[in-house]
Amino acid sequence: MENGAMVVSAATGPAHRSPFGDSLRWITGEDATRGAYSLHERTAPPGAASVPHVHSRVSEAFYVLEGKITFELDGRTVTAGPGDYVLAQPGVSHAWRVTSGAVARALILFAPSVPLAFFEEIDAAVSETPGARPDLRQLAAINEKYGLT
Repeated sequence: MENGAMVVSAATGPAHRSPFGDSLRWITGEDATRGAYSLHERTAPPGAASVPHVHSRVSEAFYVLEGKITFELDGRTVTAGPGDYVLAQPGVSHAWRVTSGAVARALILFAPSVPLAFFEEIDAAVSETPGARPDLRQLAAINEKYGLT
């Protein structure tokens, strides 16, 4: 970042796998935003889905670029397509599932920023057991370490 300005080229930044069958490409975060937010691009195949979860201190916002994603928000079901925005404030139970027959892409904004190290550790945990379900206790410990429980 130079003089408070920054440009991130398309398709740059590290990509990290998650236990949900998707990947998150890091666009910007902690250092560049002084911890205010981190921005990611999620790419997920049809059927990829998260488990219901709650962030105690972090908002998670989704801006759908391609495909259809169905969200569960505190028991309410909403299907979002290109151009739709979905927000889960801290304390709101939420989950997502790709319900289109094609890959879905969305911009994901975490506020405040979720550190890059979190995504690196999750990726490493998923990589330890290729093709197998990752150790849920290990994933929970990583989430707790970064205050994302």
